[in-house]
Amino acid sequence: MSARTDSTADKILECSLDLMSEKGYKAVTMKEIAAAASVSEMTVFRTFGSKQAILDAIIERYLSSAPVERIGRKNFSYELEEDLLMISELYHEVLNRNRKIYLISILERKTMPEIHRRLHDNASKLLQRVTEYFRAMQEKGKVVPGNPEAQALTLMRFNYGKFISGLLLEGIAPAFQDDRLEDAVAIIAKGLST
Repeated sequence: MSARTDSTADKILECSLDLMSEKGYKAVTMKEIAAAASVSEMTVFRTFGSKQAILDAIIERYLSSAPVERIGRKNFSYELEEDLLMISELYHEVLNRNRKIYLISILERKTMPEIHRRLHDNASKLLQRVTEYFRAMQEKGKVVPGNPEAQALTLMRFNYGKFISGLLLEGIAPAFQDDRLEDAVAIIAKGLST
């Protein structure tokens, strides 16, 4: 592809992502994508071929789990509250980076479950790392004994729920003034501490 074609493809993808996260995949037409990208409908078809190909390219290009790669043994202080906050902040970074894809996934959860599966693959990587962390913390006697995967899931579900409720209420309900991640993580850490 030439630089101009790359630029056109980028513009089409960005506009498609915006439209699909606002209206849902099914509700967006190729004509709307072309208009938003200021190109002809033929250009959209020549560049991608189909709306499904556009969605696949969006997921391929924009779905990111990069911060999850930073979670590893060498990054942990093995101080529970500090580590849970670091994990939570990185998870929110991943969630926010993929915000528009999550919106598409929510809007199309019944009709396009494959988007949910792709997002689940991202979350599975994090779950594995956080489970390993809780296993290590149990061995060190720093968290209550129990199923380390259940402990990891509890942390992840809290963070996911916090993200989704904020996403769905954005622009509708005012943010809570004291909705601080640090405070919630402190409560979780206290419940898990030995």
